Amino acid sequence: MCWQVGTTKGTGGDIIILEEAAYVDPDFFYETVAPLMTIGSTCFIGISTLRDEFNFYTRLMKMRDKHTGHCMFTCLSIQLACEKCKDEGKAADCIHMLHLVPRWQSGERHMRLKVIMQDRPDLIQSELSGLAFDSLQCVFRPADIEIMFSQPPPEPELNADIYIFIDPAAGGPQSDYAMLSFQRVKGLITVCL
Repeated sequence: MCWQVGTTKGTGGDIIILEEAAYVDPDFFYETVAPLMTIGSTCFIGISTLRDEFNFYTRLMKMRDKHTGHCMFTCLSIQLACEKCKDEGKAADCIHMLHLVPRWQSGERHMRLKVIMQDRPDLIQSELSGLAFDSLQCVFRPADIEIMFSQPPPEPELNADIYIFIDPAAGGPQSDYAMLSFQRVKGLITVCL
């Protein structure tokens, strides 16, 4: 079906359900869905399987009211991998959270599907474990990044080159600038974000 955002205007609705909300055109959300949410009794439900953290839906989930600091939306995230397995990079093999499998699915069938999909751990993480990132695409393990930021930075070396990178559209057209500078002295790389 072919449609244009300008032709999807509505005047009301009790429940708005966006299936695969992470992949909805932001213009559709802003021009059609968001205005409907001003109607007093309208309820918005967004459902999606997240393949990464860089999408419109994740942005909505993280949005907070500027005055109160409260989340704009009540979010329920179902992840079928425990923290320990995620930290160890074994999310695709985790069996510790199978009690959270939705009632219309079977834990036994989840295990069978993990065997069938074993050559696609990226899909196991997003489709079966409910994780919003693909560890196969990460350059650094999240635990290593945490260790890096927990250490005090070394003092900058005077009279050494500093390299600066600027990406005006780091995560696509809706993203902010990304700026990075680093210095390399005697094999030690100091990064400044």
